Amino acid sequence: MSEETKIRKRELIKLLDTGLEFEQAVFDSFSGEEYSSSDHYINIRGVKEIFDLLIPKTTWTKEDYTKKNNEISIVGTETDENGNTQLIIGLKDVKDTFITTSEAVGHLFSPVKMNQYAKFLLDDSDDHLGVLLQNFEYWFKTVKPEEPVLIRTVIEDGKKIVRCFATPSYKPIDNHALLYIALWALEQLNTPFRLALSRIDHSSMKLDFLSDEELLIEGIGHLSYGFTLVNSENKEKTVGFYPTFDLTNKDGTSATLIMDKPITIVHRGKTMAPILRSLQEVNDIRNHLDWVIKIIKIAHKTKIDDVFAFKVQQEIIKIVGVRQFDRFANKFTEISSNNTYNLLQFFGRLGELDLSDEDQAIKVKIMFWKFLDKHKRN
Repeated sequence: MSEETKIRKRELIKLLDTGLEFEQAVFDSFSGEEYSSSDHYINIRGVKEIFDLLIPKTTWTKEDYTKKNNEISIVGTETDENGNTQLIIGLKDVKDTFITTSEAVGHLFSPVKMNQYAKFLLDDSDDHLGVLLQNFEYWFKTVKPEEPVLIRTVIEDGKKIVRCFATPSYKPIDNHALLYIALWALEQLNTPFRLALSRIDHSSMKLDFLSDEELLIEGIGHLSYGFTLVNSENKEKTVGFYPTFDLTNKDGTSATLIMDKPITIVHRGKTMAPILRSLQEVNDIRNHLDWVIKIIKIAHKTKIDDVFAFKVQQEIIKIVGVRQFDRFANKFTEISSNNTYNLLQFFGRLGELDLSDEDQAIKVKIMFWKFLDKHKRN
């Protein structure tokens, strides 16, 4: 790997705006002083691109406003790059207007329990925009005009965007600070990792880190391990650090197993202590690894049958819904009808089912693990 793709520890400090109290606390609690004078490279490859993207006040420019409900206005609509209709939001005493994301529309209307209804009205805005505006005026101007709201905005590629509406007490860990914390945590394991996959948008971030260490499980395949990191501003209030295991079977199929009990970091408490305590669990990856190998060896000896395939189908439908499942129902039937596969090969082939929604894809991989873990316990 060329030096241009590497990051030195002292460069990581660029991710923190130490003029902010919280990020100064991150600097103080997570080796900031040590890193700021270190020319050593970190043990994680492939993070240069997302590192450059997340340096504060360069590509992503964040600004928060606290306004009352009656100081927020809907001044129009606009179609985003994905073809979805979005609201254009105006704020009292702010000259700029902001386009919403689909997640932000849900945030805006969640306190009045009409987030899904609002999205439905907006999807067919040619006919229903007037109904949406009437509801907005009623709830935000008449019923709860004095309710305070935190409006989080960013500027991306010159476009001003609302990416989150929340209560003023909601203070999420920003993606740039979280990337610093995540890289610090992985450094503690003294095992080289690589960033295998990344996705970042206005409201969330997902990073897949895999170890360079690959374990040969005799007669079965190769196993690597790492973490899937998920940060969301959809009011979940936590960051999830999921232990992840990638198994490549001897037949070439590959299954990703994500353990269903993530390391969780509660967004922005009064002290750093809960975050520090949570991150100590990163070191438990080795214990998880031993347990996963035991389960894999048992699953390798178990053949897929119609009952098991039906249970898996029902769980997938719960996650993605009947309509979306119908898109690959034929493929699922083809895979599940071959009862010569063992459980690992079965899940490896299910990895070919294309789920465009990242959150659903994670839930399905957690579902794989739950089925295998339950099989082991039985």
